[in-house]
Amino acid sequence: MTTITASAPGKVVLSGEYAVLDGAPAISMAVNRRAVVTFSPVAENSSAVQSVGLDGRNDTSLFDCVVRTVRFNNANDYSVLLDTSSFVDAESGVKLGIGSSAALTVALVKVMASLMDEKIDVGEIAANAHRDFQQGVGSGVDIATSVAGGLLEFRMQKTGVTKFNWPKGLEFALLWSGVAASTRDRVDRLKASDTKPSRARLSEEASAIALAWSSGDADAVVAACRSYNDALVTFSIDHELDIFEAGHDVLAQDALTGGLVYKPCGAGGGDVGIALATDQERLSEFVTRAEASGFKRLDIERDDSGVQLIRDSD
Repeated sequence: MTTITASAPGKVVLSGEYAVLDGAPAISMAVNRRAVVTFSPVAENSSAVQSVGLDGRNDTSLFDCVVRTVRFNNANDYSVLLDTSSFVDAESGVKLGIGSSAALTVALVKVMASLMDEKIDVGEIAANAHRDFQQGVGSGVDIATSVAGGLLEFRMQKTGVTKFNWPKGLEFALLWSGVAASTRDRVDRLKASDTKPSRARLSEEASAIALAWSSGDADAVVAACRSYNDALVTFSIDHELDIFEAGHDVLAQDALTGGLVYKPCGAGGGDVGIALATDQERLSEFVTRAEASGFKRLDIERDDSGVQLIRDSD
């Protein structure tokens, strides 16, 4: 029997958060913090599931959910290590909010499919398992990003994703608020609120910024992100989502006067945000100010590799 390891990248949503639930495009970027799963064969009745990183009990529940969805009947034949430690801030132990559960789900499905020697759609099966784990919450953009890697456009009603090249001359910095945020909580709030006109406007702006990303024009992306941010602020206020909490609002305003743009990534209310600029010096100055206000620049880059499988030994 073979020891098999799979890894899958985390993600940050650059635009289209919330609007993706209404059929608009979301732009997402895979990042080089990866969930790693290792299945090692063991003697009969000596199997175990060990988790390293975020929340052992939560990761084990996710493992059980994936086993059910994949219908993997040989779980007892393996000792399993689930490693999401790169998704945690090393100093505080707080999760960064960059898609650990989705990355773990994708890596698990990849390994199980290999051990079953079945050709399955990893993205589709992982999306079903993750949706079950999250009790129906989520668009699936995080799963799609962990499968494909790189910079991509995702639509809920569309099969597959469209991958883009990173715009030449576009610089970025990922900044962590130090505050963990709940996507599920904000999606539940949105479901419970009355729909305002700003929701339709957000979808329109999500489509516009997706076109800018597809153009590969760095200046067009920054300009479109400013307009998208305006729509996101109004949408957040109208639906009481507090997307720009935890200091994101201060950084977004600072960026406007600094000749760049800043926005929270994904559900907001904490977790990470991204600064985009065409001038590296201005970006560095902005990051210095952000760090002085309590944010932390993450040593994270784009990861163009999606889920990967390694067969260690026989």
